[in-house]
Amino acid sequence: MMEMETRVRRLFDEYGRTSNDALKDAASVNIAGIAAFFAAYFVGSTPQAVFGGANDAAFRDVIPQGFARYREVGGKRMDITGVKITCLNDLHALAEVGWDFSYVNKAGEAGNVRFTNFYLVTVADGAPRIFAYITGDEEKAMRDHGLA
Repeated sequence: MMEMETRVRRLFDEYGRTSNDALKDAASVNIAGIAAFFAAYFVGSTPQAVFGGANDAAFRDVIPQGFARYREVGGKRMDITGVKITCLNDLHALAEVGWDFSYVNKAGEAGNVRFTNFYLVTVADGAPRIFAYITGDEEKAMRDHGLA
């Protein structure tokens, strides 16, 4: 199970770095790289909805839009603050990932939104991939910080 933990930790180290690069610079959005962190089909659960989607052209089209929205509200950095991994079996793990979203709002005030997401990861096809994630209420957090 240690190998599984190492592989999943590496996945999130790279995911965090790639996401942070994409937030800092629109020209650095690695669409194929971001898409490669996800399984061919994945499920998301947010306070607004539970949904599923294919890792296809439509998914790749929305990736830069998400980072553009974070930049529009003043996003400067998106850093992983910690990763706790629970190996479920030889092919699956649960990753509890802490994030720190640093921003400067329209009034010029700097701040941070800290949150935790949960990810289910599979290595069934050989490489670790996210096949499900659970997030908190990002929209409320943005409103609470005057960003939405």
